[in-house]
Amino acid sequence: MKSRIIKTIGLVAAMVACVGMTVFAAPSPSASATVSNTPAKVVDKNGNAVEITIAAADSNKAAEIKDETLLKSVLGDDFNANMTVADVKEVTAPEGFDAWPLTITFNMKGVTANSKVQILHWNGNESKWEKIETTVGEGTVTGKFNSLSPVAFVVDKTTLASGTATSPKTSATAAAGVAVLGLAAAAGAFGLKKKEY
Repeated sequence: MKSRIIKTIGLVAAMVACVGMTVFAAPSPSASATVSNTPAKVVDKNGNAVEITIAAADSNKAAEIKDETLLKSVLGDDFNANMTVADVKEVTAPEGFDAWPLTITFNMKGVTANSKVQILHWNGNESKWEKIETTVGEGTVTGKFNSLSPVAFVVDKTTLASGTATSPKTSATAAAGVAVLGLAAAAGAFGLKKKEY
């Protein structure tokens, strides 16, 4: 009888411990957009393919265009409170290239044909950021350039594809809790059943 009580108390304690375990989840997914360093398509004014280089932009230029006051100024009527700089890239053409304009289709994760995206370009000749005529497709954005340098990609966060971030996952603690609970229940049941015989 005393053994049965001890086993029952042990079983209840194990169950309480498992129920009290916290299940941790990753942060809720949020939509985001990033530009690949490999373009989808690049052609010059004659329709000939051109190899360009896309890399991370100078941190000073990237920080500059992320300033909301400057962003509002450059975007003008296209600005709204949901607009944010998603990515900034340094884009360069081959040395000696002169068949401008260059039409570049960038691979951009997180955008759909319905996303609101604006490409901005640092015009070194005029020392200012300027809007580039932008066309958006499924996972792509296209712009026509008369020169290259830092290029910023501004998006309306509310128009990005959902599910562009990982889904929440529970921690291993939850699985361990279920396993311990199952083992405790089985051990308790086995012990009580054995005592009856």
